[in-house]
Formats: sequence, structure tokens, C-alpha cells
Amino acid sequence: LQSSLVLFYQYVVPQWSTKRVDELTAYISRIAQVRGIGGRIRIAPEGVNATVSCAGIASARAIRHFTLDLQQFDPKAFAKTDFKFVDHLHLDRHFKEVKLLPVQELVFYGISSKEAPLDKGGIHLEPSEYHEMLKKEDAVVIDVRNHYEAAIGRFDGQTKPKESGDKDSAEGNLGGKVGAEYLDPMMRKSTDFPSWLEKPETKKKLEGKTVLMYCTGGVRCERASAYLKTKMGNEVKGIYQLQGGIEKYLKEF
Repeated sequence: LQSSLVLFYQYVVPQWSTKRVDELTAYISRIAQVRGIGGRIRIAPEGVNATVSCAGIASARAIRHFTLDLQQFDPKAFAKTDFKFVDHLHLDRHFKEVKLLPVQELVFYGISSKEAPLDKGGIHLEPSEYHEMLKKEDAVVIDVRNHYEAAIGRFDGQTKPKESGDKDSAEGNLGGKVGAEYLDPMMRKSTDFPSWLEKPETKKKLEGKTVLMYCTGGVRCERASAYLKTKMGNEVKGIYQLQGGIEKYLKEF
């Protein structure tokens, strides 16, 4: 037997009422039993963030039916959700139970929706578009993940071939870094982001630049890009975020 997995998040504007959140929680609990679904689902007035799995011969079909169930519950909210499906996984990747976690924020930044309205966030770029933007020399790329994740792997700008006459060509045919400058806010937790942005040295690095942002799956960038736009939108050339995060990017590059 194998299992299938789907990862997704969806913010909603305007936010759901408490009654609507309760209705969605009850609905997911019910269809999870019907579909044999397990996973971790964070539910808030501002949306849903989930990793959900199903096991068995028909797991791929069942997990897709689950996403259709969500679209049936709220066609407007889930119409454009970026569902990331992963099939043919080992059975041990399946969550044996579903945990519904009520939260106030999908990613806790300690920032109000007024300070960072989600409909005012960064422009979403597909991996191919983002890849090209990384080559811009007037750009910076902000890693919105926690620092321990950033230390594992990151975008470090682009490289360019050295000319044969370059003095330091002995280093090989890769020259100095060009393209977007990498910035790591060194966050231990997401609530560190606002204080990092307030630092004079941070503002100096961002002023007049094209700002690119990325995280693991995309969800952390939503509030962070909106907050950055509120605070420095008029001082930068533009704010962009990687659609689907590193997970989607690495499937193409």
C-alpha cells in the first residue's frame, strides 16, 4: 500500500466569522472520517494551513476528493488554492489521525491585519519568473524562514563566468556573486521579523531595491510581504514573493 499527501494554505479576505470557522471545523472533521484522511490542519478566521494525507489503493483519488470537498464548502475561498499533491509515498508518511488546530493566525507574527492587510501583499511569481528576477543586480532576496532552516539551504545569488584575463581566474570559471543580495533576518521565530525590519541597517539594504521574498511553502511570505509593503512600500522598487515557496521551486530547478 502507498499513501498520498496534499499541502496547502489559503488566506481569506474578508475573514471568516467565528460561526463560519466552527462550521468549517465540523465539516472537515466529518469528511476526514468519510475519506480516511489524516493530517495537521490549522484553522483561523484568516484561513487554513494544512498537511493532509490518505493511505490505500485509492489514496490519490481520495486526497483530491478532499480538496474538492473544500471547494464545495466555500467555492470563492478555495477557487484558486495552490494544492500541492505528492503521490506514491511510503505508507509511513500517512498521518494516522487528523488534528484540527484552532489558531488566531496561520503564522504567528503578532501583527494585526490592519498593519499588514493580506490583499496588499507582494506580487506572486512562478518559479521560472522568480529565477529570472534573482539575476537582477538591484535586487535583494529575503529568506523568511527561521534561521535554522536557512542554514540548511538558501538562494545565494547568481554567479558569472570569469574572463580568461581576470587576475583571479585561477579560482575557476566562476566569478564573484552577481544578482540579488541574500538577506537572512536570523529569525528564531516569525515574531522577530517586525523588529528586524525596523533596524536602520535593514532599511538601508532595502531602500531603492527590488525585494524578493521566499519561504518553504509560501505561507510565511503572505503576512511578511504585506507588512513590508505597509512599512516600506514607497521606498522600494517592488515586492515579490515565490509562489509555492522553495518546495515548488525545487521541482523546476
